[in-house]
Amino acid sequence: MAVTNNAVIGVALGYIEANPDEMDLIRSLVVLALHGPAITARSTQPAHVTCRAAVVSPDWRVLEVMNGSASTWQLPGGHVEADASSLLGAALEHATRHAGVEANMVIPDRIVPFDVDATIVEAAPILGEPQHVHYDVTYLLHVEDRGLAVPDNGPNRIRWVDPGQIAGRLGVKLRAASHQSRLVP
Repeated sequence: MAVTNNAVIGVALGYIEANPDEMDLIRSLVVLALHGPAITARSTQPAHVTCRAAVVSPDWRVLEVMNGSASTWQLPGGHVEADASSLLGAALEHATRHAGVEANMVIPDRIVPFDVDATIVEAAPILGEPQHVHYDVTYLLHVEDRGLAVPDNGPNRIRWVDPGQIAGRLGVKLRAASHQSRLVP
C-alpha cells in the first residue's frame, strides 16, 4: 500500500507542531500534497518526497553511506517505493538496503521526522527528469552498536562520523541532540 498524500500531510502537520519555525517550508509541501498527484511518486513534478535515515550510535556517531555510483558520503536514503506503508518505514528500508541495518535493531527517536528539508535536484536529461525539488524527510534512528550496520556484498560502503560533519540545518540539529543527550544522566 502506497503512502498517501493524506498520510504525508499528517506527518507534515506533526512536524510543524514540533518545529513551528519551519512553517513556510512545510506549507509548500502540504499545498502540493493537497492539490497534486501522489507526492511520494518519483515522477511527481515539480516536487516529491524522499526519505532518509539519520542512524546514530550510543556515542552519537552518524552513519553515512557511499554508493558505488555516488561521489559523496550521505545518509542512507532515497525515493519512497510504491509499496512503502509509511515514511518512517521508507527510511527504515533505506537504512536496511544501503547500510545493512536490521530494521528490528533500531529504535526510532519518534514517529515525527527529525528534519524536513527541500533540496533542488538538477535536471537529469538521461533519465528524462527536469530540475525538481526533493522534500527530504529524515528520521532519527538509534542503534545499540555500530557493528549492526554491515552492507551486503553490494557496492555500498559505510562510515560513522561526528554530527559536526553533517552539513546544514540537519547537522545543527544532530549536534544539538547529541549535546542534549549527554546532559541527561
